[in-house]
Amino acid sequence: MKTLFIFLFTLLSFAKSPTDFITKSKNYRFIDFTRAFYDITFNIKNKTVKVKTQIYFDQEQDGFPIFDLIPDAKLIQINDKETSMETITSPDGETTYRSITTKVSAGSHILTVENSFSKGLKFEKDSVASAFWMSDLNDRQYLEQYIPSNIEYDQYQMTFNISVTQTDKEHKVYANGKFSNKAKNKFKIVFPQYFTSSSLFFHIVKKDRFDETSFDYISKAGKVIPVVIYKKPSWWGSNGLKSLKQNTIKILKELEEKFGAWPHPSLTIYNAGMGGMEYSGATMTSSSALGHELTHSYFARGVMPVDGNSGWIDEAIASWRDDGYKKVSEPNFSSTSMASHSIYRRYTDKRAYTQGANFMAYLNEKLKQFGGLTFFLKELHSHYTHRNITTKIFIKELKIFSGINFQKDFDKYILANKNQIKSIESIDNPYHPQLTEKELLKLL
Repeated sequence: MKTLFIFLFTLLSFAKSPTDFITKSKNYRFIDFTRAFYDITFNIKNKTVKVKTQIYFDQEQDGFPIFDLIPDAKLIQINDKETSMETITSPDGETTYRSITTKVSAGSHILTVENSFSKGLKFEKDSVASAFWMSDLNDRQYLEQYIPSNIEYDQYQMTFNISVTQTDKEHKVYANGKFSNKAKNKFKIVFPQYFTSSSLFFHIVKKDRFDETSFDYISKAGKVIPVVIYKKPSWWGSNGLKSLKQNTIKILKELEEKFGAWPHPSLTIYNAGMGGMEYSGATMTSSSALGHELTHSYFARGVMPVDGNSGWIDEAIASWRDDGYKKVSEPNFSSTSMASHSIYRRYTDKRAYTQGANFMAYLNEKLKQFGGLTFFLKELHSHYTHRNITTKIFIKELKIFSGINFQKDFDKYILANKNQIKSIESIDNPYHPQLTEKELLKLL
């Protein structure tokens, strides 16, 4: 058995974009964001939000750059020259993106966009509450719902400059980036370079809106991890926070034992009492889903899926963990296509929660002579933390780790042709209930 992985930097690409395509006689190109700056201004008196974005990107070939933004742009420029934005569809109709109507040459460029958004936003008389809630279970449900972003394969540093104007009420921001507050109601947050469009946690509210506790957790590696837990006020007050703190520490110790040292510089937990969604070193969650969501800071927002054909891995791992790290001699299902969707798919197959978790239990049995699946996942995590992963990489690393070629198992249970099987995507997992827009607004 090989206890250390061989890095495949020369054989595998960690961040492969989908394939460029031609439509309307235009060559559309997936691009590489190098950094992005967002100036976000909340005006309380006028009840408006304005976003000005500058994106620095590289494009390998001449063509029309692909990015995404669901709200319409009020102004868009490429290299300081005004242009316009258009909606485009992937060749197979799987998803839609945005591009600009100006052809761009190969090289480095600056895209400037001004927009507003209404989702995840609630103005009150003297304050604002806003959050960038996300989901991995529906198309175009990441950062593009609010501000311009790239597709999930891309990793880049993001900087937020937040201003809350026309109010005397002090606001507070919860986020998983590095803060440098400039003044009252002015915040600068720099998010790490390894972040993708699904990594970022952002929640702004009037100060003292929530009950909160903070403490330092000493990780297995000896690193000090600042932890913030917040929740809506309730009659049990500090006792509720004390219980949440104890449970958080218990889960962190479990996960560090199974998968290695906590992989992020901090941890932010919003105990919303419902829902459940993971971010890098952060979560919006219910108490019952906390273990599931913190597992995702290892797999999903630690070791990160490159696309919708990779997201099954992290949901299967987290659900397998929820089931008690089981072993089974054979999968309890015949076949699925959970990782053989369109190359343009951007969200996770729900069968990962059930059949995917069962397949992880099967791998756990097959790997028992090598320490089991957790030993493999610990090694995988140590070498792929803050890097993208695909199903192909997962299969290759299993073989390197154990010497066993699992390709046939994956072909049968995970990668079957969806046109040849009757299996359909399962119902929602209890840890990831899909909340309505009304329910999400209540969480602000």
